[in-house]
Amino acid sequence: MIRVSNLIFRYTSLPEPSLRISDLSIPEGECLVLCGKSGSGKTSFTRLLNGLIPEYFEGEYSGDINVFGLVPGRDSIETFSKLTSTVFQNPASQFFYRKTEQELAFSCENQGLPPQSICERLNETAAFFQLQSLMDQDLLSASGGEQQRIALASSQMQSPKLLILDEPTANLDAEGVKMVRNYLSKLKAQGVTIVIAEHRLDYLENLGDRYLYFEKGEIAHCWSQEEWLDLTNEDRKKFGLRGLHLELKQFYEEDSCLLGLSTKRLQLRNNKVNLGQISDLHFPKNCITALVGPNGIGKSTLAKILSGIETSDGDINFGKKTLSPLERLKQSAYVMQNVRLQLFSDSVRKEILLGNSKTADFKQVVEQLGLSQLLDRHPISLSGGEQQRVIIANALLSNKKIIIFDEPTSGLDYEQMLSFSKLLQELKSPERVIIVITHDLELINEACQQIRFIRKVP
Repeated sequence: MIRVSNLIFRYTSLPEPSLRISDLSIPEGECLVLCGKSGSGKTSFTRLLNGLIPEYFEGEYSGDINVFGLVPGRDSIETFSKLTSTVFQNPASQFFYRKTEQELAFSCENQGLPPQSICERLNETAAFFQLQSLMDQDLLSASGGEQQRIALASSQMQSPKLLILDEPTANLDAEGVKMVRNYLSKLKAQGVTIVIAEHRLDYLENLGDRYLYFEKGEIAHCWSQEEWLDLTNEDRKKFGLRGLHLELKQFYEEDSCLLGLSTKRLQLRNNKVNLGQISDLHFPKNCITALVGPNGIGKSTLAKILSGIETSDGDINFGKKTLSPLERLKQSAYVMQNVRLQLFSDSVRKEILLGNSKTADFKQVVEQLGLSQLLDRHPISLSGGEQQRVIIANALLSNKKIIIFDEPTSGLDYEQMLSFSKLLQELKSPERVIIVITHDLELINEACQQIRFIRKVP
């Protein structure tokens, strides 16, 4: 069992506490869902449960927290890792090896399991997560969705007593989300205690036993499964939460969409691996276009090619002019899937203004993205969703003609998704192409006028 009482936690770098939890018990075998707006304390709570606070993330806490007999600060992370397993919001940050097979085996080797047992677990895990074709994959060249599946598989290899997941479906397609649900159902049936911090709540229907709503570091609401399912989507929106039972709207080609960015005979490669040729695509100006497709098909690779970061065979035209990679680089702003790779400055304010001359709209953008109170913070100290908003703010202030967002709402709550949608509408102009790579149906329905499905050419 996990017990928390009279807990107050404050990061060393912050003046105010990030968590205040008076009393909480998590019985063994429960599936507990942590929900709430970005920055509300969900991730901080998970860091206490796995011992990362205060050993890795410095801070002070008072009160009591006991995780199956372990106490943060008293027991080492190594001791915690024998009972707990964590899948982070950015799975690439937890990998130790370059190859999938080595990464999966690492935790078992660390626990001193015999080679035969490790091989058996490898075969079972690879089959369950459909990773057979990825076992020799270089993790640096894997897509975000593939990395997420590998991180989940690695957590299963450890046979944990407590599984902690932070936004585990943020970068997954529908098939990947279904796989996560099946995996969690299986673990729950085995009696594993599961704690999930999540914005995408649809797949957790009938899976979560309790739903804790965090607000400013406190548990403001606690719903049983029955109470949670009785809430309407309108009720959830009032709390800034995502809806359930979502469907994609129908799209029709709009007359207002102008000739924009187009591809012809484009060949995708990732780390010299040939991903194949994709069908010709057109992304019109004066339009917000969603780019969708299954994990691993090459969406992020295509984004890097379109923005000039990488080169490829084939032609890329803007209007009637063929653009070289250097020309595309000058014209493009690209918000990457792993935003931590784009953080360079020592304050949020400097990061937002980095490389931008369009400062007149600075106040408006930071207010709309909820960053006004974070301007003096170091970007690395922010939550994943907050970091994402910082990079989005930087892109929105740029005066580029091609703006590409790669999974921009994966760490955002409902209200932030709506704010981002409104900013996209303001960005739309007859001179600009806006592309949004996403699995977020709510964002597509709310913001996009066109949709493009990336497909391989036989």
